[in-house]
Amino acid sequence: LQQPLQFELHYSLTSFCVTSCYASLHCSAYKFRVTVFCPWTNQIETMEATDPYSRCTTANGERSIFVDLNSPVLMPPGWWDHPVPGLAHWTDVSVYELHIRDFSATDASVPDHLRGKYRAFCRQHLYPQEPGRLSRGLAHLKSLQEAGLNHIHLLPTYDYGSVPERPEEQAVVMEDLSRHGPDSEYQQGVVMSIADRDAFNWGYDPVHYGVPEGSYSTAADGPSRVLEFREMVQSLHSLGLRVVLDVVYNHTFASGPYSQNSVLDKIVPGYYHRRQEDGEMCHSTCCNNTASEHRMFERLMVEDLVHWARDYKVDGFRFDIMGHHFVHNMTNIRNAINALTPERDGVDGRHLYIYGEAWDFGEVALNQRGRNASQHNLGGSRLGAFNDR
Repeated sequence: LQQPLQFELHYSLTSFCVTSCYASLHCSAYKFRVTVFCPWTNQIETMEATDPYSRCTTANGERSIFVDLNSPVLMPPGWWDHPVPGLAHWTDVSVYELHIRDFSATDASVPDHLRGKYRAFCRQHLYPQEPGRLSRGLAHLKSLQEAGLNHIHLLPTYDYGSVPERPEEQAVVMEDLSRHGPDSEYQQGVVMSIADRDAFNWGYDPVHYGVPEGSYSTAADGPSRVLEFREMVQSLHSLGLRVVLDVVYNHTFASGPYSQNSVLDKIVPGYYHRRQEDGEMCHSTCCNNTASEHRMFERLMVEDLVHWARDYKVDGFRFDIMGHHFVHNMTNIRNAINALTPERDGVDGRHLYIYGEAWDFGEVALNQRGRNASQHNLGGSRLGAFNDR
């Protein structure tokens, strides 16, 4: 194997930079080697971590990849100026929640190699010789659009850690379960025995927030996921549907110095996660609660969402457990999105819809840590919220 190159990063007030480079780094894989104090071990540790601002990774998030998102190779034809469905009023929003893999995993009208993939939404890849033909799933979405549906809410699409991204690493049930009775518990037992290794998960297990999930790509290693995600968005727009991403900034899949899926907690151990008064990490969201009251986590949220809006032309964001963030976080996000302009960024940020689960519970309930983005604090915020309590 070729010995990896090593570069020293130099710090300035605004960034880190590499001062020398022997060749173009485009599409090269990399990791950071950091030496930091780790409160988990109470020692100075040297660890390797992927880039929390990654825009592409190798399969399973093993390494970050330098990628030029403005490269024509990563854009479908007509990407920059393709028409985006309009919306006159926020009150006109209607939403259909959809899981990318579930959309086509068992659709016999989709070619085998595209089932469960971004390209299952793309007519030019489904039936190259029949550009007007729709799969069963696309035909269903088109019928819903004609009946008044205007937004598709995609369950998590960022790089998450609970599914092996290479198909050959995904466990599969090899027996016919239909021979067992409908009241049998055997089928569930077999499915659950591989649940941590199969191809399905909702995806609420974030690792790299700014990277499209690789298990939905036809090639998990390399930047194909960038192109294919854009193709999916463009295809949905062509059906008259706007695209909402499910974003999960309230927790990370892993923390600590040892897990491959721990990213932020290796770069600055202890900073990006919220703590109880006794120093223990908060887990009210499920696990590894993030600390959006800390400036650099808010910055990651803002820059990441601007990236998805500008570079992938999505039309809205649905915040998982939004009430665990704060009104000032969400206001800064709304302002940053609003600042995007068609002339400079290719999108009009004022037309993106932002809403979420504005529930009030856990360590942030009743404004214990500040004015959280729960229902009773959102008046006049320009943010949407589910109206249950």
